[in-house]
Amino acid sequence: MSNFLRQTSVNLPLERTPRYAWLDLLRAMAVLVVMWDHFVGEYLGNTDQTWLPNRIVNDAIFQPLHITQFGGFFGVCLFFLISGYIITRVSTRETAAKFAIRRVLRIFPPLVAVVALVIVCGKMGFSLYAVAAGATWKEALTNVTLANYVMTPQVIFVGVGWTLVIEVTFYIESLLLIPLIHRQRLIRYFPLCVIVLSLIFIWSSRDWTSGYFLFTVSSLYVPILAIGSSFFLLEKRIITPWMFLGLLAIGCGVFLYGTHNFYPQFMGAANSYPISTALAIVIFAGAWLARGVIPTFRVVKALALTSYSIYLFHDVVGVPLIEYFDHSMGYALSLAIGLLATALAVMASYFMIERPSQRLARRLTGREKSLEVTSRLQT
Repeated sequence: MSNFLRQTSVNLPLERTPRYAWLDLLRAMAVLVVMWDHFVGEYLGNTDQTWLPNRIVNDAIFQPLHITQFGGFFGVCLFFLISGYIITRVSTRETAAKFAIRRVLRIFPPLVAVVALVIVCGKMGFSLYAVAAGATWKEALTNVTLANYVMTPQVIFVGVGWTLVIEVTFYIESLLLIPLIHRQRLIRYFPLCVIVLSLIFIWSSRDWTSGYFLFTVSSLYVPILAIGSSFFLLEKRIITPWMFLGLLAIGCGVFLYGTHNFYPQFMGAANSYPISTALAIVIFAGAWLARGVIPTFRVVKALALTSYSIYLFHDVVGVPLIEYFDHSMGYALSLAIGLLATALAVMASYFMIERPSQRLARRLTGREKSLEVTSRLQT
């Protein structure tokens, strides 16, 4: 039996993916940084306000390291790396049907809920959600399916939804490449295939419709997920350190090329996507190297478990409330209200939507024969 089979058969349980403290820590870090960007850095910058904690963080961290968007893009890159690692891991032991069902029920139920919240509040006349006051069924459908991100004009109810397009693109590519992933001698080429697909999309971005162009813009970020995938393959000794470095270089190269092609304004040192991406890779690599010694903390685990709901709801609950109350109560109090409202929305989403949808996914796939890599990988 090959080393790969011994590794995966021991460490990959059939049903539930075990929690890893290092991934929980990275998830918590990522979602907190994104919230800081939207609740503090971006909001205070847009309203031309000062706040001592914001000034300290900017002076001590963001400005010296040239981190753009108050850390928001850095947090998004961490999420991409985490997804690339985890999705590659689960795809080695799931059939195509199980993989598809579990990803759909992971992503879309909370997304439907948050879109419905925005539309209902808009229809009820709340000025905070005026963008959805005249929402049509078509606009609602395109938002919950993420199709609005390949349409012109774009009607967007959930600002962070653009990152979900990238996640779903990687899911679809993983699904299509599952026959390759399940072959012992070919799985090592999975990240390269994903990176090459992104490069093809970037090259052909202006050859087709405007919708195709918008899709290809999103595809420039997919190599970051492929880098996360490479960490998993290196961990399982499926690829050598030299192969890992090669995939890292190619993935970063395609990302740089795509960023230069679509967003040259984000290539400068003062407003750099590459710098934030490089920092995210370094932080991810550090946590990966220390994965055996990072302890588990309840607060970190709670943030990690609810990170998807936090990511979705903070932007449509917390930010509008901060904007609404800031004028009458001041920023500090409005921030507290926004955080409290976000926490309540997140708890409702997690316990009433996320957990039930995940249980449903396990129930629907329970009759699927679990894919044991030791029996399905082909030489």
